[in-house]
Amino acid sequence: MIKSIFALLISCSSLIAYAQQSNLQPTERQQKDQAQKELTQLQSNIKKLQTTLSSKRTQQSSALKKLRSSEKRIATASKILKSTTGQLKKKERELKLLRSKQKTLEVDKLKQKNALAEQLRSAYMNGQQEYLKLLLNQQNPDELGRTLVYYDYMNKARGKQVRALQETLAELKIIDLSIQSEIQKLNILKQAKQSETKQLTSLKNKRQKLVNQLSKEIASKSDELTELEINAQELQQLIDSVRETIEEMDFSQPLEGLKKIKGKLKWPTNGKRLRNYGSVNNGQRSNGVLISGSEGKEISAVHHGRVVYADWLRGFGLLLIVDHGKGYMSLYGYNQALYKEVGDWVEAREAIATLGQSGGQNRPALYFELRHQGKPINPRRWFRR
Repeated sequence: MIKSIFALLISCSSLIAYAQQSNLQPTERQQKDQAQKELTQLQSNIKKLQTTLSSKRTQQSSALKKLRSSEKRIATASKILKSTTGQLKKKERELKLLRSKQKTLEVDKLKQKNALAEQLRSAYMNGQQEYLKLLLNQQNPDELGRTLVYYDYMNKARGKQVRALQETLAELKIIDLSIQSEIQKLNILKQAKQSETKQLTSLKNKRQKLVNQLSKEIASKSDELTELEINAQELQQLIDSVRETIEEMDFSQPLEGLKKIKGKLKWPTNGKRLRNYGSVNNGQRSNGVLISGSEGKEISAVHHGRVVYADWLRGFGLLLIVDHGKGYMSLYGYNQALYKEVGDWVEAREAIATLGQSGGQNRPALYFELRHQGKPINPRRWFRR
C-alpha cells in the first residue's frame, strides 16, 4: 500500500514538473512572437510614414531628388568598400600568421635534419663496424646483449626522427599551398578595393556637381534662410509623425529614457564643435550641435534604444533616429552611411553610422540633436564635460 502511494506521489510530481515546463516554453515562444510582431508593425508603420514623405518629394526640385539618389548610392558604395577593406585586413592577418607558422616549421625542419644527420654519422662512424664485430665475437654474451639493445634503441630513435621530419615536410607543403591561396584571395580583394574606391570617388564628384547645382537653384529662387526653415519644418513633421507611431504601439520591452543618466552620456563622436545648440546660423537658430570629423569615422549611439528612422531627409541627409523611451530621442544627421535599420536595437557606444556630408553639406561633420516629447533640448547638459 505504502509503495503504491509513493509511486503515485512520484507520478504526480513528474506531471506537475512537466506542466510547469510546458508553461515556460510557450511563454518564451510568445515573447519571441510578440517581439517579431512589434518589429513588423513598427517597420510597417515607418514604411507608411516614408511613403507619405516620398509623396511630398514629388514637389521637390529635380536637383534635390538627384542629390538624394546620389547620396544613397554613395552610402551603399561606402559600405561595400568598408566591408571589402575589412576582409582585406582579415586576409592580411591570416597570411601573416601562415608565414609565421611557415618560418617556425622551417626552423623545426632544419633542427630535425641536423639531428638525423648526426645520428646517421654516429652510426656510420662507430656503430656498423662494432656491431658486425660483436655479432662474430660471442665470447661476452652480456656485453653483446647490452649493445644489441642500445642499437635497437638508436634505430627506433632514428625512425622517430625520420617520421617527425616527414610530418614537418607534409605540414610545410600544406602551409605553402595555403599561403598561395591567401595571396590569390588578397589580390582579388585588392583589385575589388581599387575598383570600389574609384567608383566611390566618381559618385562623390557627381554629388558635388549636384550640390553646386542645388546651391544655385536656392540662390535663384529664395534665400538660404527660407531653405533652412523648410528643412527644420520637415524634420519637425517627421519627429511628430514618428512619435505618434511609437505612442500608438504598446511595446513589451519599454525603454527607460535618459533622465536617470543626465550628465553621464558620452558624445557620439569626438571633434571640434562647429556649431553649438542655440547658435544662429544664417538667421536660423540651431536645435542641435555640429561636430567636425573625418569622413568615414564611426558614429556611436549615446545610449540604449531602438532605431525608429533610418533614411535620407531633406537638409539632414542620411538621418538616423533612436528612441530611448519616455519621450527621449537622439538624432544623427549628415551621415555617409547608416549601419542600422528601423527596428534594430542599439547599445550605448555601439557604431550606428559613419560620419559624412550628406544632405548637400560642403564638409564632413555630424549633426546631433537630443529631443524630449518632440522638442529639442540642449545636449551639453546631458553629456560628460
